[in-house]
Amino acid sequence: MFKTLKQQQGIILAALLSIVVIVAIGYFVAVKRSEPMYRSKVDELMFDEKNKSPKYIITLPDHKQKKSEMAEEDKKADAKKPEDDGLTPQQRVLSNIPVLTKLTPLENMKPLANVEIDSTLIAKDGKYILPAKRGDKKPWLEYGKKVSVMPNFYRVAVIFKNFGIDKNGSAQIIKGLPENVSFSFSPYAQELEEQVKAARKSGHETYVDLLLSSKSFLDTDTGPLAMDITASQEELINRVKKSLSINAPVGGMVVNRGDAGVDSMERLENVFKILENMGLLMINGSEEETIDLIRVGGLARNKADLVIDNNYTRDGIASRLKLAEAIAKDKGLVVIVAEPKPIVVLEIKKWADTFSPQLTYAEMKEQNITAPEKPFALVPISNIVIE
Repeated sequence: MFKTLKQQQGIILAALLSIVVIVAIGYFVAVKRSEPMYRSKVDELMFDEKNKSPKYIITLPDHKQKKSEMAEEDKKADAKKPEDDGLTPQQRVLSNIPVLTKLTPLENMKPLANVEIDSTLIAKDGKYILPAKRGDKKPWLEYGKKVSVMPNFYRVAVIFKNFGIDKNGSAQIIKGLPENVSFSFSPYAQELEEQVKAARKSGHETYVDLLLSSKSFLDTDTGPLAMDITASQEELINRVKKSLSINAPVGGMVVNRGDAGVDSMERLENVFKILENMGLLMINGSEEETIDLIRVGGLARNKADLVIDNNYTRDGIASRLKLAEAIAKDKGLVVIVAEPKPIVVLEIKKWADTFSPQLTYAEMKEQNITAPEKPFALVPISNIVIE
């Protein structure tokens, strides 16, 4: 009997043990099935033990998506590419070089009223024939050109300084830029009389540079006609007279960059008085504040808002011209003095070509124009001076 009981207990224990093992196996399998399926070891590293929330967030590139995005960008880039112009790479590079031969001569340019010098507006001073005013007649007014601008347009005055050094290049600029662009010739230019008259035949106002002494005289020299800080007052006035005695109509002088310190103010004031006595105007293209502090009653004058004589890159020039538009909208006008470098000339020409045409209200209504897109108008330099 005891033997039978022991056999029955063994069977029961074996059965219980089997049940425990089965339950344990089932539990283990259930736990394993409840764990997340990892696509890679990187995914597995994102989780702590016991299936807790992610500890780190790792974003890996989706190569398929990346390829799709790159393909889309390539399509956009191709869409922006200009159509095949038939040029070789070398020809395309050459086409981007700024050269004045790209200026197309303009047609129907009307000459100014005074291409030749007015004999009533001159005075002989020794060997010099100088501009002179006669009563209310002043050279800056008589040799200038008044233009009308629509009320809703902003005036833009552009004058190129240091002009005429390259005679052939200057001739192309004279014929290729709009009439209302003005020129200030270097006193060192060759055949000045001929060049000034050629500019006036194409409708451009003409002036002469007033050269200041170089600030870095050890590196550069502005020459024997500059307002040298070591020269006497008499010599400075003599240099001004020599610069203006060219037997051709000029309306005044444009002050170039240079040394205009406080010590020079009195001497420059006497020079400016000479200009006023001759009936000429003065434009401060030096960006020197001391020039603006010199007061001479009756002198027609203004100063440059922008001087473009450095940073000869398309982007640099474009940013300056963008600033010019903002100044014009704020003040009603802007004065730009620039060096006649080919890239500057071409960029200003391209910029001016974007100006909206000046239309009357009736013309705008007829063409269904609510407002001009670029309400800027080129005017000669004499139209923006204050006397």
